[in-house]
Amino acid sequence: METSSLIDACKSGDVEAMKAHLKAGADINVVSATGSTPLIYAAQNNQLEAVELLLKKGAKVNEKNKIGGTALNRAAENGNLEMMNLLFDYDAEIGPLALILAAREGQLQAAKLLVEKGADINARQHWGQTALMFAAREGHLDVVRYLISKGADVRVKDKNGNTALNHANENEQSDVAVVLRSAGATESRTKKRTITVSPGSDDDDDSDTEDSTDDIDMDAEGAGDEDDSPDKD
Repeated sequence: METSSLIDACKSGDVEAMKAHLKAGADINVVSATGSTPLIYAAQNNQLEAVELLLKKGAKVNEKNKIGGTALNRAAENGNLEMMNLLFDYDAEIGPLALILAAREGQLQAAKLLVEKGADINARQHWGQTALMFAAREGHLDVVRYLISKGADVRVKDKNGNTALNHANENEQSDVAVVLRSAGATESRTKKRTITVSPGSDDDDDSDTEDSTDDIDMDAEGAGDEDDSPDKD
């Protein structure tokens, strides 16, 4: 059986088909054209049972695709706490993008779990943006408050010279701006004009040109990145 069939089964969560493909000799850690493994696809598509089967069968938990995406990143982005805890049980490592993605998507509980597990609250992606900046830009007030309470730096600037307050103001997130100011945030006057990029879809699943958020349109200020560009870990 073709390994692509295993990937398709992982995307759809067809556990019986997955078992059949693995029994027939499919490589459990096969990589697609974008570098994603069956485990990453299963996590990306929120297929908990598929993720559990792959881990039990020996899938590598910390494999990354070409733009730095991991199974944990995908689970954090989806806010799937059960899947995240399962991945941690198999020694999943927290890269710089997991918290950024959770914050960008407004996944408060996922962000809390990551911080409890030791995530760097001020981790940056390639363009220097932090979880706080993404949460501020998207207007996720509860996430912004939480990150600040845990020591997120409200004054740090990204490579474009923008602070979290700049991001909030540019996207008319007035409630977020009030919270940031009360925490000591200021707006950079030397900020550069930002170039926004439309969000990448993490589910270009059918095409292997796919995935992602790790390149986290993250660059939303610049251009797609890779794991070294914490645009989605």
